Amino acid sequence: MKSSFAQQLSSGLVGKVIYPLWTIRDHPTYLNYAKAFARDQYLSPSRLEAVQIERLRIQLTHAYKNIPFYRRRMEKLGITPFDITSLSDFKKFPVVTKQDVQNHKPEMMAQNIPEKLRVRNQSGGSTGIPLQFWVDKERFDSRRASTDRHNSWAGLRPGDWCAQLWGAKIDVGDSSTPRVTWRQRMLHRMLPLNTVSIGPNDLNAYIEILRRYRPRHMVAYAQSAVMFARHCAEVGADDIRFDSMITTAEILRPEDRAFLEETFRGKVFNRYGCREISVLASECEYHTGMHVNADALILEIEPVAGASGNMGRVLVTDLFNRSMPLIRYEIGDMASWSEDSPCPCGRSLPRLANIDGRVTDFLRLPDGTLLSGIALATLVIADLPGLRQVQFVQRGATHVHLNVVAIAGQATDAVDELKRRLNFYLRDTMQLSTSLVDSIPCEASGKFRFVKTELQTLVA
Repeated sequence: MKSSFAQQLSSGLVGKVIYPLWTIRDHPTYLNYAKAFARDQYLSPSRLEAVQIERLRIQLTHAYKNIPFYRRRMEKLGITPFDITSLSDFKKFPVVTKQDVQNHKPEMMAQNIPEKLRVRNQSGGSTGIPLQFWVDKERFDSRRASTDRHNSWAGLRPGDWCAQLWGAKIDVGDSSTPRVTWRQRMLHRMLPLNTVSIGPNDLNAYIEILRRYRPRHMVAYAQSAVMFARHCAEVGADDIRFDSMITTAEILRPEDRAFLEETFRGKVFNRYGCREISVLASECEYHTGMHVNADALILEIEPVAGASGNMGRVLVTDLFNRSMPLIRYEIGDMASWSEDSPCPCGRSLPRLANIDGRVTDFLRLPDGTLLSGIALATLVIADLPGLRQVQFVQRGATHVHLNVVAIAGQATDAVDELKRRLNFYLRDTMQLSTSLVDSIPCEASGKFRFVKTELQTLVA
């Protein structure tokens, strides 16, 4: 989509003058991090690992000296930060869970960081249960630098107008009415479009505000973007276009990517992140997987019994936050590494092939095999006529319930064919029941869940 000369001029003014001046005042270490991250992404793999180990040792030494929770854990194992000299050694360190953070928050806070230098934050989580944690004010400088680097791979730079289809109330509030403040016009250039609970009138209002500002980029929850694209197609709003679409927070299926690119005439750049640590990985312009933000964090994938291929649970270590470091933090997701040849972009940052969903986005068969609900949605539902949306609910060891949104007049045949196809993957070991519904609501977090499980323990 071509932008007007006036739009280019204003974007240049914000990006090259106002934004840098603002970062100097409000994020004084931003520029140093931005320069380091620009350099780090092209380091050799061995040099990048050396940078990780150096930053990890600083983090572990800080944790040992100043955080009772981590000092106690290291003493129990009989190790010190100086015993961790490689990423292999790091696997000796115990995993930190969300329950650890909830139960030991006071002991996980650094005793040497003054309250005025840290900020309380929280994640709603996929089930809407808040998880509170603390972040250094300086850590927000490095977070912003990381995000800007990853945004640039999609062509999005400071000063560019960007639509934000988002569901987190902490970011966009409760109202579905967009509020474009002077700060957004003069600095952030974000158009916040709340997608938690909206109807056709709200979506039409979003179309009008996009026509007014003509943003060239969109950042969105993946399924919110699909929902909005579907509405644009239905009402014939074919003038709504984006050069790039950064999708995050939810699983992006191949058919979703194709639909978004066809509808909005731009390229989709998938992203993986979390509020606890910020950007974890993003696609570059070659779309060969998601490059991990490896100079700001360490991401590990640990094998899980019953999972296929090299898929495993994700552990993340924040290398910069000192107030409340998350070290080998089990984020609750399943992912796999890319096994392709080096990316043509020349970046040495390792790549994730897939984010296979939350740990709870898997169905467990009686023999222990894990099946990705998102993968089933692609394999079974994508080309099945008559269906709009399906959600899997595992209610017992041998019972899966399906919430189905079907096209009027096609429900019976569609559900029969859905069950037939599913039984092939479920190996006829599960009882299937169905409910026809008008819509499937998002969670309190604003995210859509393909799978919900009522089993107490899904992944051991």
